[in-house]
Amino acid sequence: MTPLVPVSIDVTTSMVAVVTVLTVLVIGLGTLARPSRATVTWGAAFGLGMLGAYLWLAGQQTDEPMLRGAASALLLCFEPLVWIGLRLHFGRRARWSLVIPYVLVAPALLTATAGTAWYLPSFHLVFLGSAVYGGLVAYELLRGRPSGRDIVLPLALASCGLVVVAIVSAVSAMISGGAGTDAQLSALRGMNAVGTLVVSTCAAFTLVLMVRGEEKSRGDNDDVADRARSRLRKAESQNDQPWSVLDIRLDDPADLREASTGSAFALLVDRFHDDIQEALPALADADRVEDGRTIVVIRGSDESVRHHLRGILTRISVIERGTTVAGIRSSASIGWATASVVGYDYDALVAAAGRAAVRARAAGGDQWKRATELDLSRV
Repeated sequence: MTPLVPVSIDVTTSMVAVVTVLTVLVIGLGTLARPSRATVTWGAAFGLGMLGAYLWLAGQQTDEPMLRGAASALLLCFEPLVWIGLRLHFGRRARWSLVIPYVLVAPALLTATAGTAWYLPSFHLVFLGSAVYGGLVAYELLRGRPSGRDIVLPLALASCGLVVVAIVSAVSAMISGGAGTDAQLSALRGMNAVGTLVVSTCAAFTLVLMVRGEEKSRGDNDDVADRARSRLRKAESQNDQPWSVLDIRLDDPADLREASTGSAFALLVDRFHDDIQEALPALADADRVEDGRTIVVIRGSDESVRHHLRGILTRISVIERGTTVAGIRSSASIGWATASVVGYDYDALVAAAGRAAVRARAAGGDQWKRATELDLSRV
């Protein structure tokens, strides 16, 4: 009988396997399924990370310092590309001038200094540079995003962890000086491998769920808006004037989030939208465009719309006992745009109602404001 040969799988082999699988998932479920400049950039980031992982394995097997140096640099170039992809995804200015120099200089620097006394300080410098981009990734994910916080949190936390590890390792290297260079390099290689596993896994889940989830939400919202446009066009052709658009916004959602836990805030938001639905007539269309915002298309006289507005504000402001959000009082600001003033163009009605909602919030909230000719002229 042939004796069984034990299989030894170290962290490097695991890293290569995991990064390969994650790259396939991101490219298949993100880049190919939802092609855009952002998803292509993320696909390139994971492809570069996979190349770095294989170079890392080759460097470990051949004990070649230049291969390990190049691999480390490629793995550390992951965060800058993820950051630039996030800016593209959120429609912000893509600052390639802050990314391209790093992506070019980091591999050249670590490859040139591999095997020399300058490699360790060079690695710490490149590591700190990657940590800066990690902080920017967390900032882009968390700033001004009231919805989807549970989706973006894994990558945001992993990026913050990268910042902490980079700073601690740099301070530790300065304190110890040149003593134990081999031990420091060995520890850094281990952290690099484990960090790659953690960051790439969190990034894959966050980016894929973010792209797929927002694409589905955007498609649902588009369907509701198209139906509203069709109804308004038909109303215009029949000179049916009692049509209105309401922009209903939860007051101070950021403060409410801070005053409650994540699950409690989710329940509060769901109750906000449930209250709107219950206060509206059956034929009104309510489009949940954000966690704390709903666009409503409603037909009715001014008096009937006022009745529904009062009902909505009353329901939202009621504090319900015996629930997870007990004791937290919420309120809403509503903008009301009518076809008789703005016309039947859905986008113009939504924009005018939005301006009126802003005025209602500026006046203290928990009230509604009707769109005027001035709001229409500013649209």
